[in-house]
Amino acid sequence: MSRFFKKYFDVEQSSELIAASPYGMIEASQGKVQFVQLRPWPKLVSGVEALWLGGWSHRHLRRDRAQFWYSQPMAHRNFLVLSYVVSEMGTTVVTLRAALKVLDQIAELKRSDAILCQAANARLTDRVMRFSGFEQHLHQQQGRHYIRRFYGEFPPTAGRQLEASQRVL
Repeated sequence: MSRFFKKYFDVEQSSELIAASPYGMIEASQGKVQFVQLRPWPKLVSGVEALWLGGWSHRHLRRDRAQFWYSQPMAHRNFLVLSYVVSEMGTTVVTLRAALKVLDQIAELKRSDAILCQAANARLTDRVMRFSGFEQHLHQQQGRHYIRRFYGEFPPTAGRQLEASQRVL
């Protein structure tokens, strides 16, 4: 069976497959990541889709759910791009943070130097992006570009935090 479109419920158990696949989607709801789905091609985003679908989902859907689409560009394998985020009216900050934490884990698996994104939505303020660990990038270009740099120093994951606390005891 193909690894594409299959849902992986444990990032650590599926780490080799996730690290080898350049494109994927993270789905989170109720404050937890539900799965990571690998894809054979990147999410293609259009402005019309973002405006129409984004407006519609925020008017009609009230679930606590978010999808993070990411890709690893062929020309820049040391970067991960957060290319598209779909959320609904009821999406909580806890759910968004859970998806972002798994995105950090995926960046670590891929040994990425940074995560890049372009914030097209006006609700994503500079303050929200800074709170999420992103800083402004490419000031000279049109649009609001952000970067979350790692360069080998990744935020601690839950597993590593547990290991560190067990060593102290």
